[in-house]
Amino acid sequence: MRILLIALAALVLLASLSCERRSVADSAITTNVKSKLAADTETSALKINVETNNGVVTLTGTVPTQAEKSQAEQIANNTEGVTRVINNITVTPNTTGASGAGISAEDLMILSKIRSRYVAEGIVGANVEVKDGVVTLRGNVEDAQSKVRAESIARSASGVKNVNNLIVVNP
Repeated sequence: MRILLIALAALVLLASLSCERRSVADSAITTNVKSKLAADTETSALKINVETNNGVVTLTGTVPTQAEKSQAEQIANNTEGVTRVINNITVTPNTTGASGAGISAEDLMILSKIRSRYVAEGIVGANVEVKDGVVTLRGNVEDAQSKVRAESIARSASGVKNVNNLIVVNP
């Protein structure tokens, strides 16, 4: 009986270690996909949310063209560690594209600064919108520290008048 309990405990420990490694790997995949989207001039990385679960990447958000939706999917598919891509991006023709049409130059600069810092600091799951210097943060992050850090980064960007933090912390 004692040996059975020890074996069971060992299995539980191995399972929890495997889940933690998977979570770290999924976070790395999400970060890599977001970085590639941000570097690609054909995609509105700021309008595309990326989530990864066991190597399966789910893309959500709204983009102005089918070509951009396809490009985002291709980028995700070509990222190391991705086993499958679920592309739930919606195409809405009057959506602001990568060029920033419909957004002021000042707001675009703020948006760019914040997203660059998010990528550099590994903030995953936070979506940023800027209108007249007011930043609205949405999305889901893994812990309260990421939510606080995302807001801090947004507040520190020059030109920001206010920050509305609507980020949800995943349970």
